[in-house]
Amino acid sequence: MLLVAGCGGGERPATLSSAPPAPAAAPQDALGRFVASAAPGRDGLVTFEDGRSAPVRVLRAYAAASGRECREVLVGSGTGGRANLLCQTDGQWVPARPLLLGNVGARP
Repeated sequence: MLLVAGCGGGERPATLSSAPPAPAAAPQDALGRFVASAAPGRDGLVTFEDGRSAPVRVLRAYAAASGRECREVLVGSGTGGRANLLCQTDGQWVPARPLLLGNVGARP
């Protein structure tokens, strides 16, 4: 019973993941706005607040264990691409710390 009650808190202790914390970003930044209207497989060009632009592709969408809707996106292209995770929180898409990311670039 104690184990079940302890799992209901939502956040996992930092010791369970060696992934770096999600970057602090303004809610609903340019990437968040793109993800809000993009389905898995959709590509687009996002212009960030610092003026740089990058191609973005929504890799997958899923419901996290926390119950939040999440999207895994690839920012950039080729070997320079970087996977990011955004989850919906309070009606906004914000960066989240990934526990595991999909196999970016893998082909079946």
